[in-house]
Amino acid sequence: MKTLLKNCALRSGVRTDILVEDSLIAGIGSFATADQVYDMTGYAAVLPGFIDAHMHLITGNVPYEDTFLRAWAQAGVTTLRDLGVGDDMRTHPTEKFIAFRDKAAEDPECAQCLTSGRFVAADGGYGNAMMDTLTGYGCKTPQDCTDAVNELLDIGCDGIKTAVDRGGPMFGGEKPLLTTELLTAMREAAEQRGVWCCAHVLESDLVERLLDAGFTQLAHMPIDRMSDETLERMVRQHISVVPTICAVDAPRPPLPEGVELPPLPEGIEMPDTKAQERQCVDNVARFVKLGGKVAVGTDAMRMEIQPEVAGMPLRELRLLHEAGLSVDEVIDAATINAAEVCGIADQVGSIAVGKRANLIAVKDPIDEGFDALAHVEFVMNRGVVIKNI
Repeated sequence: MKTLLKNCALRSGVRTDILVEDSLIAGIGSFATADQVYDMTGYAAVLPGFIDAHMHLITGNVPYEDTFLRAWAQAGVTTLRDLGVGDDMRTHPTEKFIAFRDKAAEDPECAQCLTSGRFVAADGGYGNAMMDTLTGYGCKTPQDCTDAVNELLDIGCDGIKTAVDRGGPMFGGEKPLLTTELLTAMREAAEQRGVWCCAHVLESDLVERLLDAGFTQLAHMPIDRMSDETLERMVRQHISVVPTICAVDAPRPPLPEGVELPPLPEGIEMPDTKAQERQCVDNVARFVKLGGKVAVGTDAMRMEIQPEVAGMPLRELRLLHEAGLSVDEVIDAATINAAEVCGIADQVGSIAVGKRANLIAVKDPIDEGFDALAHVEFVMNRGVVIKNI
């Protein structure tokens, strides 16, 4: 079936028609008619569907439901990258999540969900065991890392996620760290399979270890001050960063009834998350000024005590703008840049012939407040119009 979107306002300032056949963009130009025709004259902008390149669809004991994939798509976020399934892999095999994801992919009402499956982490380290939950592979040797990578990819995962994090009181104390040797083995195994390999890291001194291991993606921007030398090295090594600034000072979800956090050790204080957010913004600003590439991700976690996390990542868009990105650069971070870090830039992330017809449209002009994106009025996902108000 052919669908025609007439008189679309593209970011270039040009108004043109977009012809969609089945799930792909078949043409951009002037076309007479099609099986279905939508007049886009009243829309101020037609954009690629947005991408959240860092979120968590399952954290703890929550049901495997596609309701939330539908909510993201309705908001205009047509692609998600899940960076760590957070239920216990002893009782919920990773294959269960992959089967759920693949089933949802058959429905154009649902956002596409890429996933890293489980953490590939240090034995006993952050990402291997979170409190009493086994959330990832614990590796002691380079072969352990290689085997974990291959097992996840054989199951159907799309890429690999690791963590270099010392832990702390909230995570049961100090955690062991992966060595450069183990990180290198992991990254090489992922590269041999042709997929991305990204790392959770929040402390600037640990970034050097990832750079030494040849990593090209960070799943966060560190929240302490990064040296200019490290930022320059990141740019030289073509590191892409999904900063997740909005997660640093995000409102903390309420604890379940009857659950209390353990008291902090004597002399330890809760961090000033607002100050950490400001530092993260500064790190991003200096990185981008040097020529670094960033992509949009929220680190949103769907859990029992915080089930409603689906939506347009407005706060992250605004914080990236605060960090010095122009409105167009922020949109790039949420579209083509995010597609690149997810390894699917040949499929989505821009409006081009041959790419998947994931398109959104808004009636109000998009300015530095990004308010127009709070109410996306038109969504086409995989060639099917799922929202038109």
